[in-house]
Amino acid sequence: MHLPRNLLLLAASFGWWLALVCIGVTVTAAETNTFKNPIAPNGQDPWVVQWHSQYWYCWSDGNIRISAAAQLQDIVTRPATNAVVWTPPQGQPYSKQVWAPELHFLQGRWYIYFAADDGRNEHHRMFVLQSETENPLSAYHFKGQLHDSTDKWAIDGTVLDHAEKLYFIWSGWAGDTNGQQNLYLAPMSNPWTISGPRMLISEPNHAWERRGGPPYINEGPQVLQKNGRTFLIYSASGSWTDDYCLGQFALTGKDPLSPASWTKHPEPLFAKTTEVFGPGHCSFVKSPDGTEDWIVYHAAISSGSRWRRNLRMQKFTWNGDGTPHFAQPVAAGIELPVPSDSAK
Repeated sequence: MHLPRNLLLLAASFGWWLALVCIGVTVTAAETNTFKNPIAPNGQDPWVVQWHSQYWYCWSDGNIRISAAAQLQDIVTRPATNAVVWTPPQGQPYSKQVWAPELHFLQGRWYIYFAADDGRNEHHRMFVLQSETENPLSAYHFKGQLHDSTDKWAIDGTVLDHAEKLYFIWSGWAGDTNGQQNLYLAPMSNPWTISGPRMLISEPNHAWERRGGPPYINEGPQVLQKNGRTFLIYSASGSWTDDYCLGQFALTGKDPLSPASWTKHPEPLFAKTTEVFGPGHCSFVKSPDGTEDWIVYHAAISSGSRWRRNLRMQKFTWNGDGTPHFAQPVAAGIELPVPSDSAK
């Protein structure tokens, strides 16, 4: 570490404490205008929403936690709030391996959807919590399991709100063996109940969706909507590989329950580069002033690091035909402008 001459003089005259304070002030000022990926050295399956001028990050460390920050880049390293909102009880089918929680505000309450099991992966299913109030940090109670009549293995559940109806979308097995994860969709009668049979949206049938398998993977479905159009962004190929990536569906028909209503893009939308490996499992938010779109995602810490991942974010745009344009994942260490906030 090399210190400027003026700081060396400060250190000599007033002690190292004052010099370090000055360094801290300088770094803080710079970080108000730019940031560098990763925004967290470890993490996976990031789910972020906006509420009351803050970003709310829902995540699991065995418990389900919610962190909040005014700036998106601060949700992990400098949150204003970091609270445990639910601890799984012991000895239940949902006590262990709590994965990928998502926080959704629906019909006046917050709901947290998460996958969990009893310690055996083949028992993974989807479950939901309901908040007591409209505050995302209020008490939550266990509402139950979400499943269709088949009650098969399920993870990565999310909610599609379309034409005043709710639908549940998740990654699951067709049967009882771990050979392939498909994407399924089913109607909901309320935020905690699946009310009809599951419909198969997608199987990993392209070569870029099958790398690292078997098992062959479609997972992490996320809804992205703009100007009346609905897209489903999902993760494909083995999550343990450098080839983990994002694919896209467009809702091109009127009925989400009809397989013919969904059109899969033939190529990956967001994939590895020579410097970024395994980008996937994302969520989407706006900048504080609402003028920009941002993707928050995880990537492998390095090539071959498998499930050792960190959290990243970057701005994305839209193509002329109204489809999202993510470009390439930006390499770690590059300074990027923070999300726009015209109120500053």
